[in-house]
Amino acid sequence: MNTQPRILVIDDDEAHREGMALLLEDEDYLVDQAEGAETAMELIRRYQYDLVITDYKMQKIDGMELLKIINDYDPLLKVIMVTGYGSIEHAVQALHLGAFDYMPKPIDPVKLKEVVSRALESQGWKHPARAAIPLYFGEIVGQSRAIKRVVQQIRKIANVDVPVLISGESGTGKELVARAIHSASQRKDKPFIAINTGAIPKDLIISELFGHEKGSFTGATEQRKGKFEEADGGTLFLDEISSMSEDTQIALLRVLENKQIERVGSSRSFKVDVRIVAATNSDLKPLIENNRFREDLFYRLNVYRIDLPPLREHVSDIPLLVDYFMEQFNSQYHTHVEKIDEKALEILMHYNWPGNVRELRNVVLNAMIQAKEKIQIKDLPPFVLKQAPEEIRLKAGTPLPEIERLSIVKTLRMVGGNKMKAASLLGISRKSLYNKIEEYKIKEDEYNSPSIS
Repeated sequence: MNTQPRILVIDDDEAHREGMALLLEDEDYLVDQAEGAETAMELIRRYQYDLVITDYKMQKIDGMELLKIINDYDPLLKVIMVTGYGSIEHAVQALHLGAFDYMPKPIDPVKLKEVVSRALESQGWKHPARAAIPLYFGEIVGQSRAIKRVVQQIRKIANVDVPVLISGESGTGKELVARAIHSASQRKDKPFIAINTGAIPKDLIISELFGHEKGSFTGATEQRKGKFEEADGGTLFLDEISSMSEDTQIALLRVLENKQIERVGSSRSFKVDVRIVAATNSDLKPLIENNRFREDLFYRLNVYRIDLPPLREHVSDIPLLVDYFMEQFNSQYHTHVEKIDEKALEILMHYNWPGNVRELRNVVLNAMIQAKEKIQIKDLPPFVLKQAPEEIRLKAGTPLPEIERLSIVKTLRMVGGNKMKAASLLGISRKSLYNKIEEYKIKEDEYNSPSIS
């Protein structure tokens, strides 16, 4: 972790760029340079900057456009705009788009240092404890820049009453984000209704969404409200929209256009006031190209987009999430597992988490069931241990049964599951090996699939 602020200076004029960088390095800042917006965004994605200083007039992508890109990528990152083509209009536009400040060329060294100092102070450099405060926004937990960016987007869009599209892998918390948007909005006192459009048979989804009249189809023994009516005045969360049939897509598009619904079996339309938040774990663009998802519906839903990061891209949040889940489960199940062993936590940090936060939650619950007062390495499931570097798993003081179990699994993996060869290498009989496999509850998938570590 840097003990000095890290600043990115962007200018396609090398002399000006170098001049600003030297001035800032004299102030003991860490300074990187980029000659254009494309290189700048590569660096911003790779490193954690505390401040960006960008020129306004640049080739291809100018500073104003770059400011918009940075705001979308990381709304918390401060930007100072610099230009030799200054005007009041440019200054107002930059500040309106969220720039921290605006400076004309030629740069006044004293002014530059003063503005940079103020910008860094606003980022918390005079208050280091600020960065360590965990972020809890509803049920969204994290202090990583990726999660802070998501929370910033939620706050920004909550009271702008337009459709939102949430994109992310399974288990990243799309419904939690939808609920957070609803809870932070002016609709918070009205219903939040969620429906998984991929889990309902295609011949029933229209009825689920819009309701039906008595006798409108076999089994419709009474009039029933649909999810749109239930959510009237509030928010309707449509999950897995990529799986919707074409008929459902057309019906949804019609509602988005005229704000009216019609129950199945009825010829009467009536208005509903519903905010749509949709979610997908699939890239919709290929589906559009293959005529499996309507492009006009995509643009209706994709008015504002939030992309959720997979857990492997914000592993620094895992300790916070583990603490949060332990507290939640202790309360829910009246257990008393208050801590996790440091090495067990390190193993969780090395796992790839294909199931994301949902999978972490399940692993923590499983480990708490196995544990007594503290989650130990032995309480973690085998599929998690398989990805842990051996130097973490085998430390001085590791219990002998745990070492023996790991040795057997690694040997079986090395010989492709051949138990005769494994027994020979381990110096035991094949019968003893079978007994050990049964004793340690070693499953075939622990040694028949290649190690990822």
